[in-house]
Amino acid sequence: MIMEYLLVQDVALSTAPSYAAVTKLQSWPQLPECTEQSLVSQLQTTLDIQQQLNIVSMATGKVLPLSSLTVKTAVGDFTASGSCAADFEYKSVLVLNQQCLAELIYQSDYAFTPMIQRELLLLESEWLFALRNALVVSRLQQMALKDTLTGLGNRRFFDDSFDKTVQLAKRHNDSCALILLDLDNFKQVNDNAGHSAGDEILLAVADTLRDMLRCTDSLFRFGGDEFAVLLSGQDTSSAELVARRLVRAINQHHRCQQHNVSASAGLALLKPEQDGKHLFAAADSALYAAKEAGKSTVRVA
Repeated sequence: MIMEYLLVQDVALSTAPSYAAVTKLQSWPQLPECTEQSLVSQLQTTLDIQQQLNIVSMATGKVLPLSSLTVKTAVGDFTASGSCAADFEYKSVLVLNQQCLAELIYQSDYAFTPMIQRELLLLESEWLFALRNALVVSRLQQMALKDTLTGLGNRRFFDDSFDKTVQLAKRHNDSCALILLDLDNFKQVNDNAGHSAGDEILLAVADTLRDMLRCTDSLFRFGGDEFAVLLSGQDTSSAELVARRLVRAINQHHRCQQHNVSASAGLALLKPEQDGKHLFAAADSALYAAKEAGKSTVRVA
């Protein structure tokens, strides 16, 4: 029986076939029934929401052939592999101890009859405790990697992302650039107007940078009033143009102008002979040069 459960889980997590294909497999009826014990025991093997969704989708496919299954949570939306739109849709809210955990969205080429809805409700009830635990872990992971004020990646997240970006660029012989930004005259805001005013400026800067960058770029609050940007696939001129646009946008923001806050930036591009340590040192030196040049400017390593 244990080996059979592992087989079901392995199919759910590794192959992740479409729901229609799963329900049509000739061997599917030979698999064990997804009773409360079997489904719950499978869900207890992982705290990853996506993997739990795949497990639930396999069990749900026995009740009704599904085309799509999506779970919407406070930590993000997750869609089972192979999902596609269908004619019929059914939504259900997962609640545990009067706390809303998530919303499930089913789609199928077949109607969700009252009997089918009752069957789905039984399966959902078996997921509640495992999903709650997975949400708690996911939230703790997010808190560990994100700056609590701006919601940007923190220094720990930057270190991990920076190493991976450099390794990937070197492996594919691609380019990557690092921009380090530092706010000019920021300390005087906290000293003269208070930390709440400083927080407002940090939020304004974070939103400005976030709005101007591509979805493929990575943005971090490096610490204090410092920010870091990772760019992939950019040459020197393009990366410098991005850096100057970011500095100009910060300098022109009304809240920054109100407190005489501007930004300086140092830019460095990864060279074939460099590693991450050298790239960071180059960007940091460029930032220092920008500060020495009178602030509110960009320097390229």
